[in-house]
Amino acid sequence: MKYVQLSLGLLVVVLCFVFAIVLMSTDLFEMETWRRSILTAVFIGYGLFRGWRVYNAFKSNQTL
Repeated sequence: MKYVQLSLGLLVVVLCFVFAIVLMSTDLFEMETWRRSILTAVFIGYGLFRGWRVYNAFKSNQTL
């Protein structure tokens, strides 16, 4: 069960970074520049936070 949670957390991290890159590089979603910048920063920040939590969970799982 622990590996399922770790893999889903890693998937969320990858999807956050991919969506942030898509927002920065394309006009797929039409919105103002300031909204696009804030949303990109939120996705990058959330991806970093989730990545840190996945790393800590993986590290604590290795010691068991």
